[in-house]
Amino acid sequence: MKKAAVAFIVVVVVLGAFLFAFSVSAQQGKVYRVGVLAPPGKAEERVYIKGLRDGLRKIGYAENNLQLNIPTVKTYDELRPIAKGYVEKRTDAIVTQGGTATSIAKEATQDIPIIFISGISDPVQARFVKSLARPETNITGLSSFTDPEISGKRLELFKEAVPNLERVILLYNARGENPGHAKSLGVVRETARKLGLTLNEKPAKSVDDVDEMLRTVSRKTTDGIFIIGSGLFAEPCEKISTIAIQRKLPLKGCAIRGAALFSYEPDGYRMGQRGAWYVDRILKGANPKDLPVETPTKFELVINLKTAKQIGVTIPPNVLARADRVIK
Repeated sequence: MKKAAVAFIVVVVVLGAFLFAFSVSAQQGKVYRVGVLAPPGKAEERVYIKGLRDGLRKIGYAENNLQLNIPTVKTYDELRPIAKGYVEKRTDAIVTQGGTATSIAKEATQDIPIIFISGISDPVQARFVKSLARPETNITGLSSFTDPEISGKRLELFKEAVPNLERVILLYNARGENPGHAKSLGVVRETARKLGLTLNEKPAKSVDDVDEMLRTVSRKTTDGIFIIGSGLFAEPCEKISTIAIQRKLPLKGCAIRGAALFSYEPDGYRMGQRGAWYVDRILKGANPKDLPVETPTKFELVINLKTAKQIGVTIPPNVLARADRVIK
């Protein structure tokens, strides 16, 4: 009996040690799952997503402990089943880019943490969070700017960079999911009135609407193209840039290394990296309702002289002197 008792105790101890070791190993070997919801187009190639990936690697996440799903879609409608799939698979966190993608994620879940990393001007007005300091929801992240007045500032810079600007095609997202777009539109209209600019408004709800605008754009009818920033235009920007160069039209609103004449934006790559910090905090147990929303503190004025030369525009010296960076 004594030998049997001793043997039983040994078995219990060994089994307990094994279970403990297995538990520790399971915790150390946990593979987190993070899903991305981004506007139509090649999400992986965008500066925000590159910053996110690099930021996660720098923190220490790799393929063996993090599954980062970055789907490419052609329309916003494709995001809904993807978001539903994230919920069904109990994804640990969802990273979004833009107001529409964030709205779709919010519709899909009020439990899984959501981190937006760009494209939202006023997350309080959009009802994603209760306040910037204390979100009090399952959503937090980084807003693109703190005030819609920045859109007016960009139009003012456009006029300064192209003094003979009078007729402007205004392209904006008319889908309605992001109330920040309506605010920015109002600011741009008022700024245009003060500057004496005539706006030819082109509301867009899909890439097809952008294609329609491009079929009719001409130097005979406009002096430039101004786009109110939206993820909707991320993919068609390449086509818009090509047309703008071909027809020698100044463009504001697409990638600065494309055909945009200038940009006045926060650092998108850094915002993506900072988004990785939010993801890490949440994966380690933080609650998004307790993580304040961050707003950009610095905007860079970048002027593309290469594009200016291609379309025959001379940037005034006083504008060049204010540039943080010049692309030649």
